[in-house]
Amino acid sequence: MQQAVKLHTSFDSAALLLDWGRLWKVAGLESSVSVEFSRRMSSSLGRCYPKDGTIRIAAWLCEDRGDDGALLTEVLCHEAAHVAVYRLYGKSVRPHGPQWKRLMRAAGFEPRVRFPAEILPQSVLQRRRRRQRWRHSCPVCEHSWTAGRVMRRWRCRSCVEAGREGGLRIERHPAPIHGEAASPQATP
Repeated sequence: MQQAVKLHTSFDSAALLLDWGRLWKVAGLESSVSVEFSRRMSSSLGRCYPKDGTIRIAAWLCEDRGDDGALLTEVLCHEAAHVAVYRLYGKSVRPHGPQWKRLMRAAGFEPRVRFPAEILPQSVLQRRRRRQRWRHSCPVCEHSWTAGRVMRRWRCRSCVEAGREGGLRIERHPAPIHGEAASPQATP
């Protein structure tokens, strides 16, 4: 069960959604979108489910950080623009494509997908850094791959092609590496 979240006194999501709906020419945006606040969201700021009009926002954005709710407002606009794009263009457009960017600019915000680390609270940055990484290594040829979760079905492609089982050793990776992606050498 979600606990009640104390909002900024100046934050009125219905009024903002009404204004943006008029600006973007999406009738009834304020009445068809539900805004929820979640204490479980620790690494992302917001999440949108455009088909059913649900916007979920990290509860910590409601805390007073001396910005008068500017970040909270921007995140709500970001997610509301996803709903508006879905209503205006359907599901065939890219989530952060030109249509979404146009709506964000019209509302007075820079269309950004990631927020700079300096505007995020330290607690959020620490949670993001704590993400677990897993090293999958071949005990035969010593190739290794890193992933954000355990991939038990992965096999070493080189060893499988050589007629070996290709099973991998799985262990915690010592630290996350920014920009590292799972290697295509591993096969499911």
